[in-house]
Amino acid sequence: MLKDAHGGGWRDVYICESMEELIHHYNNSGLLTMVVQEFIKWDAYVRCMALGREEVLPMPYDPGERRYIPDPGYLGKELEARCIKDSLTLCNALGYDMNTVEFAVKDGIPYAIDFMNPAPDMDIHSLTPTYFEWVVEHMADLAIKLATEPRVRPTGVAIGEK
Repeated sequence: MLKDAHGGGWRDVYICESMEELIHHYNNSGLLTMVVQEFIKWDAYVRCMALGREEVLPMPYDPGERRYIPDPGYLGKELEARCIKDSLTLCNALGYDMNTVEFAVKDGIPYAIDFMNPAPDMDIHSLTPTYFEWVVEHMADLAIKLATEPRVRPTGVAIGEK
């Protein structure tokens, strides 16, 4: 799979069946920063909305239909816990306060295939009302928390102070 490192909406994403096809799409990518990764033929697919490096909502997603599927038991407890933990690990490492981390699940193993989305889609029409309510509530809580409890840098200075 070849894709734009900073893309979105499935633009500039190519599933390449040969090295020639990969080179062709790469050569036509212009100034885009492209990423090559293994294509995982998934059994399940989930996008995890991560907010504040503390809260994660796993949302079943159908990439073929490009739509969310409201299904609270989709992953099972153990796999859901793993996706939440891995999402938080990635967000903390990247320093992202909001992100969507996408996992292609194959044989019970979640593979993080897209995790650099620091401005995720939060539109009600995309998320469905079920997930949208969670996102609005938790994003508001995060904004209030960051406004009232500024983070402190390791030096002891609050972020935003000199």
